[in-house]
Amino acid sequence: MEGAGGGPGTQEVRACGRALGGNCRVALLDEEHLGPYAPGLYAEALRALITDGDGEDPAAPLVVLLPHTYQSAEYAPRLAVRLDAAYIASVSAATIDDAGRVRFRRSILQARLRAEVRPRKRTVVATVQIGAFGGTDPAASPDAVVKVGRPADIEEHEEREVLGREAAGGGGVDLAGAERIVTAGRGVGGSDEVSVAAELAVALDAELGASRPVVDNGWLPREHQVGSSGHIVAPNLYLALGVSGSIQHLMGMSGSRIIVAINKDPEAPIFSVAHYGIVADLHEVAPVLTRLLEARRSS
Repeated sequence: MEGAGGGPGTQEVRACGRALGGNCRVALLDEEHLGPYAPGLYAEALRALITDGDGEDPAAPLVVLLPHTYQSAEYAPRLAVRLDAAYIASVSAATIDDAGRVRFRRSILQARLRAEVRPRKRTVVATVQIGAFGGTDPAASPDAVVKVGRPADIEEHEEREVLGREAAGGGGVDLAGAERIVTAGRGVGGSDEVSVAAELAVALDAELGASRPVVDNGWLPREHQVGSSGHIVAPNLYLALGVSGSIQHLMGMSGSRIIVAINKDPEAPIFSVAHYGIVADLHEVAPVLTRLLEARRSS
């Protein structure tokens, strides 16, 4: 088994590799050792590492696991082609059956269905959905991590030129790495009502998230958006205020360890994934929670 990556999702990759067992190796891909990101560069560097380290045991599967990120979604298919491997995107579970064959589970049709996939090839490249395994697997020992270097002949395959870099104007929003998130949904009522979620986030020492309708209406900037078209998050605590829970939103936060939903609609889909649900007006409940948290902090 091979685990590779760096940044968000690496804990899930290690947990997925542990679920499959076998001889696990952890590889680190970063710009310090590889240079500026390019999909062909990352694919070729991993191919060289895997080819050199493969013992060619025809009875043993070779599985390359990567975090499911925008970058890996770009270079993982290229890596699969170069290895003549099966490619499976955004897996949420992995097992070995009684016959020693690898099986994966992934969502399809915008998470309406779940598919069980058994690759027919010995070599598999799979990306692991962030939050699918809870992100609780301990970090690998630095001595056990292989730092992937730049292949000597990669200059012949340069794909792009980096013209410059500019910091995103996100105001310090870090949803992917947040331990706690308070998300404002359409149910907050308007741009002048988002403060009820923002104040609770401050009291909870949490990041402020937003559902897509909140962003589309201009109530919060897009860097706050949680969902399949925004940030995929898996915090320890996810508190949803007035979020109905579209399929796209649930895909982005269902891996959270504890989900608390406050919504006055008892039929809201968010309650299907919430560990704790409060059917009430968020404008009555959230300020009370904020005052309780502030009182606890001051005492």
